[in-house]
This record gives sequence, C-alpha cells and structure tokens, in this order.
Amino acid sequence: MEQQLAGLLQFLAANDGVSNARACKQLGLARSELQRLLVVLGDDAALGGLGLVATEVAGERVLLRLTPRGRDWLERHA
Repeated sequence: MEQQLAGLLQFLAANDGVSNARACKQLGLARSELQRLLVVLGDDAALGGLGLVATEVAGERVLLRLTPRGRDWLERHA
C-alpha cells in the first residue's frame, strides 16, 4: 500500500487537478482502491486523513489536488 500512496502523490504532483477516473486509469487502480488511498491521504480529519490530498467537486467530476502540506511532504521524502 505504501507504494500506491507514494505513486498517487507523485502522480498528483505531475497532474494537479486530475479526475478520479483518470487517476484510476493511469495508476491501474480500481475505484475502491483509490478511495481507500484517499481516506489515508485526504483532508478529512474525522477519517484520520493526513491532509496531503484535497478533493474538489467540479460539476459531475471529482478532482484531486495536492495540498500545500502534500507538496511539502513530497519535497521532504523525494
């Protein structure tokens, strides 16, 4: 799972504002796998999220973006 978490963060660093569907396709993840990763990396403190990735609803699409905290984390761990 660690590899998938790091892969998602790196993908978002290069593709900020990408849709859930595109992230799944590019990373070879099922939608349920992506959702589990977003619980860990997301910005919902009630779910224990780390606040590294934010979701944004744009019409019918959900877009994923790195938060400033996510960018800082990547810089420190790259």
